[in-house]
Amino acid sequence: MKPFQTHRQQISILRGRGLTINNGSAAMRIFERENYYNVINGYKDLFLVKNQNGQSVSPETYIQNTTIEEIYSLFTFDRELRNIILKYLLIFENSIKSKLSYRFSEKFKEPHAYLLWKNYLSANLTQVLNLIAIISNKIKQKSSDKSNNSIKHYLTVHSNVPLWVLVNDLTLGNISNFYQVIDDSLKDKIAKDFSLQFKRDYCATFQIPKESIIDVLKIANLIRNLCAHEERLYNFKLHHQTRTRHNSQLLTIPGNLLDGRLFTMFALLKLVLPKKEHQELKRNIDKLFNIYKNKFSSVPFVDILAIMGFNSNWKSYF
Repeated sequence: MKPFQTHRQQISILRGRGLTINNGSAAMRIFERENYYNVINGYKDLFLVKNQNGQSVSPETYIQNTTIEEIYSLFTFDRELRNIILKYLLIFENSIKSKLSYRFSEKFKEPHAYLLWKNYLSANLTQVLNLIAIISNKIKQKSSDKSNNSIKHYLTVHSNVPLWVLVNDLTLGNISNFYQVIDDSLKDKIAKDFSLQFKRDYCATFQIPKESIIDVLKIANLIRNLCAHEERLYNFKLHHQTRTRHNSQLLTIPGNLLDGRLFTMFALLKLVLPKKEHQELKRNIDKLFNIYKNKFSSVPFVDILAIMGFNSNWKSYF
């Protein structure tokens, strides 16, 4: 277990590793407000000297002339980036919940149809049963809650909780699983709902396939959770690739740019957000880049953008 270090001791250690801290008092205020671990351990890696294998040298040494302000700038940049991305993920989340609940309820009209395994793909029985268990536990939890809530109200007054009410209490991960276990005709209808908006906005002629909606849901759920827990976003990278070639054709973007980094999420959101929202997202990201591009000297800002998957021509694709 590492021994406790005061903020003064932490600053002394950082200086000993080559980090430039001209104003110790200002650095202490940062650590008091944001937590040393969150700022330094979370964002130092980009500024550390690396060996030929790309590993940080031991003992840790900072790139010459790296300042505490640069590390903190990356910390605040990432925070503002999360806030921007989360706003538009929530717009998508509300949209997919609305479309899924409408189409499922349109097809299966019996009360609590979402609790019947026969209404899902039999090939995914384990996943179906897990989803039903999650939904059942959610209803049980809300029904016994002392506070007033919509699920409790519908159970008390109507003895039934419509799916369009229930979805508000399901996570995006739950919705992602829900979409994957409904039959293909329902998946296609929901994908068509997104396609209609896309065709109106971009005069497109193609149909967004269900596979692309699954891709959006999977990466959106990962990033949604990351944003909610205030974890690092700028260096996000998918472990398993999305359907790069197919999505590349849909978006007319080179496939090598859709490599699972943050740019991939930004690009895929074009398929499921109204054009107005996606253009707004683009402007907000570009504005953030312009605010921070001159706050780094030891590491070029273009290197930070590259880590996120944004090349110098990223705006030209949208």
